[in-house]
Amino acid sequence: MSRLVAVVLLAIAGIAHAGVADTFKPNRSEKQRLKLMSKPEKWFLKNLAGPREVIDGQLLDPKLQWYLEGRRLRSAEDVRRGLDMFLSPQARAAKRDALAREWTLLTKVTASMRSMEQRAIPGPGGPIPIHIYTPQTEEQGPLPVLLYFHDGSWLYGGIEAVDRTVRLIANEAQVIVISVDYRLAPEHPWPAANDDGEAAFLWARANAASFGGNPEMIAVGGAGAGGNIAMVVSHRQHHAERPIPLYQLLYYTALDYSPLYESSQLFAQGYGLDATFRDFMLSTVYPDPATAERAVKELRKTKMEKMPATIVVTAGFDMLRDPGQSLARRMEKAGTAVTYLNYPSLIHGFLQWSGVVEDAERAAVESARLFGNAVRHRQALLSSNPYK
Repeated sequence: MSRLVAVVLLAIAGIAHAGVADTFKPNRSEKQRLKLMSKPEKWFLKNLAGPREVIDGQLLDPKLQWYLEGRRLRSAEDVRRGLDMFLSPQARAAKRDALAREWTLLTKVTASMRSMEQRAIPGPGGPIPIHIYTPQTEEQGPLPVLLYFHDGSWLYGGIEAVDRTVRLIANEAQVIVISVDYRLAPEHPWPAANDDGEAAFLWARANAASFGGNPEMIAVGGAGAGGNIAMVVSHRQHHAERPIPLYQLLYYTALDYSPLYESSQLFAQGYGLDATFRDFMLSTVYPDPATAERAVKELRKTKMEKMPATIVVTAGFDMLRDPGQSLARRMEKAGTAVTYLNYPSLIHGFLQWSGVVEDAERAAVESARLFGNAVRHRQALLSSNPYK
């Protein structure tokens, strides 16, 4: 059955799986990699190629440093070849599948869901696949809902790639999570992803009761590009004079990708998300420079005092650390309830490391629990030292 046919069928009738558990099955090489990355921290400390990396007063996690040291051995030709895969339909599909498996492999496995329902909802470019995760809970009545948009720089990722991540959030926050499979570039450049995100939010508000959600307690969130989509959704609702989301949960995201931030310069090369990939991503997602400027302007117009209460989460060794911090500062200055959490030992994409890196697990669990508590009380818990 083709993916298109499957999506159409899902649009007609949702498929729910009671007590659904994680079904990912690693192959032999993946099992070996998982075994390696699960070694104790002392093994990585012993096998680092260089001294422990300290930048801006932050100490990089040894497992992540070991991983990054290996990535830095790639030649410029290898890097370019990897990027060019996104420009070929066949190579792009294989690349996306491989990255989805890599993300899943190293993400923490959590408890089974009470149910996981697969649906396809109406969207501006055709049906949008979604997964609805309902955790095991003793809470009575409708649950808060988090509409979650995956990361992947608008080029890759998907609801399968972040399956374990959203399970963790659902379990730790005790909320229903709707994971949205928005359209990706280059097949669907800007504003396709934003349009799908808004359509999913509006659908969730209108249909929350059908899956046990509270229509008055719907939040938006995501990581990287997904966090950007979440902010666009909130901005568009205010601009259209519709009810805005109750809350935002944003992981390592930003309003813009300016190279002028200090973190953009400190971590421009060698820390996962880098300047080379950033430039490729921007030119691919926004093939027309005028389009890129329009995309930036859409969020520049955002009135921070009209944004929902927000949790902003950043990683210390990430180009987007300072843009994220700047976003939190702007919200605080405008009087919007905001909590800023920086995890100094981690890199961009740390949610996909929660199964093997202790600090990544702590960050994922801690932020999800904070969100679950805050959204129920309709407030942000402000940090005493939010920018340290």
